[in-house]
This record gives sequence, C-alpha cells and structure tokens, in this order.
Amino acid sequence: MNDTTDPSSHDRRIGRRTVLTGLSGTLVALAGCTDNSETGDTPTNSTDTTTEPPAAQSDAFAGVSVDAGQLVVTLARDTSAGWVHRFGPDGDLAEKAKVAPDGREAQFDLVGQSVDGYTPGEHRLAAVKNDKSVGEVTLTLEPEVTLTNFRWAENYPDMEWDKSANNWETHAAFRLENTGSGPAMLTRTRWRNAPFVLRTDEDEQTFDHPKVLPPSETTTIYAIPPVYETSGGLVGASSVECGKIDTKTLHLEAIVEPGADSSFSQMIEYGGEEGACELTIVDSETTGSPQTASNGSGS
Repeated sequence: MNDTTDPSSHDRRIGRRTVLTGLSGTLVALAGCTDNSETGDTPTNSTDTTTEPPAAQSDAFAGVSVDAGQLVVTLARDTSAGWVHRFGPDGDLAEKAKVAPDGREAQFDLVGQSVDGYTPGEHRLAAVKNDKSVGEVTLTLEPEVTLTNFRWAENYPDMEWDKSANNWETHAAFRLENTGSGPAMLTRTRWRNAPFVLRTDEDEQTFDHPKVLPPSETTTIYAIPPVYETSGGLVGASSVECGKIDTKTLHLEAIVEPGADSSFSQMIEYGGEEGACELTIVDSETTGSPQTASNGSGS
C-alpha cells in the first residue's frame, strides 16, 4: 500500500481561541483616537495560544478573538458599557451581546447547531452605554475551508476509530482546514459512487454532520457511513458485484456554512467477486487543494 498523505505534523492547530489580526482597519476607535503601542501575546488561559494581536487598538476595546464558533470581545478596563452591537457587512445591526457582569467580555455565537450563522465580510462592533456608542472596531470574518486529506481506516489503524464495530476498517476520515479569519460549520456530507452507496438503489446519500470549524485550525472529521464497505452491515443493501465493475469514482461533498463547500474525488478499481471484493485506489483529487489522499487496497 502506498501512502501519499501529508504527515499529521503539518496540521495547523493554533488553540481554541484565536486572536483576530487587523485585516480591515481592525480596532479603529469611533473618535479616531488609537493606541499604537505594541502588545505581546497573552494566552486566555494555560491551554490557549494566540496569533499576534492587532497593531492598532481602540481605547474602548482590549481585544477581539474567536473561540471555536464564538466571537469574544474584551473591553478595556476603563471602558463602561452594557452592550456590544455587531453590524454586518451590509451595515445593518445583526446582533446584540450583553457585557458580562465583570464588565469586560461579550460573546457572539457565530456558528453552531442552534445559530443562524453570519454573513462573511467586514463587521463593525460598537461598545454601547445608555444607547450611545463609546467606541467601535471593524474586523473581517471570512472563513476559507479546504479538504486537506482523506484517510481509509484500513491504512490508518492508529486513528480514533470505533474498533468495537466489526467493520471499522471500512470507515474513513477526512480533514478540513480553515485558513480564514472566521469560523465555519460543516453541516452535511454528500456521497456519490462510494462503495457503500453502490450497494443501494440510490444515486447518492447525504448525512447531517454538524461540526464547528474554527479559524486557523485543521479539524478531523470521521465519516458517518462505512465508506468502503461492499457487503454486509447495511439494512436493505446488497453486496457490490465487484467482478462486473472496472472503476468507479467516489465523490464527497462537504457542505460548509458560511463559505464555499469542499469536494473530494477518488477513483477506485474494483476486483475480486461479490462477497470478496478487492479495492485499489487509483487516483485522488481535492477541490482547491493539493492531492493528499492516501492510496491503498483492501476488501
């Protein structure tokens, strides 16, 4: 079996909380007064690491960061405000967040299972006291998600598969890297011509698969169906007649909101016979990223 997958050490993992750097005049004070003094990296807690903080900070705000699917706004110690308002790229008020009792933090849920999401682009935050703005910042929230590799359990037995299942070797996982400045959400996966789909009368199968994709992180997604299963297991499914198939191209579409979807295709050569299939991966391709999928064969 050949392996063309990038080592896991290449994954960019920058911690749960990522400080947003200036992309659109970030942290510009309403009155035009800014503090240009340099500040060092200050982790939120012992497990957090951050990127460099914004170069220019307003008097009202101490920092803006993303923690998983949340936007976390920290006010300066001498700022007195009861609310933070978020205005979307269209300039309209999108959401209000109450400042915590300690008077320092406000949080916005940008993505999640019970959240409508947000519009990518430049957003404006205003610290508000008695219905008056005491300071503003602007920042860009723009997710950029790509599928970086695809792994077959048979070739990667040391990953966190559910080995209590007798078909665990037929499962697969893939990795989604968010190199943008805003979080995204994997909502569904759509499969066509995968071995498990060929066992049914359907052209494709879709699975709900909600998973937050924080910025500056690579997230491993374990596929729900047994992707490479050719016989047994699925209710109402038959075995794949491998002796009658030359090659088929598996297609995976990862539905992401907000932002562009990621796609993956893999040409599989079928051999053997029904009930004793032999699968060989001939070629793989991901949309918008280099080919990094694993090659291998197995039944």
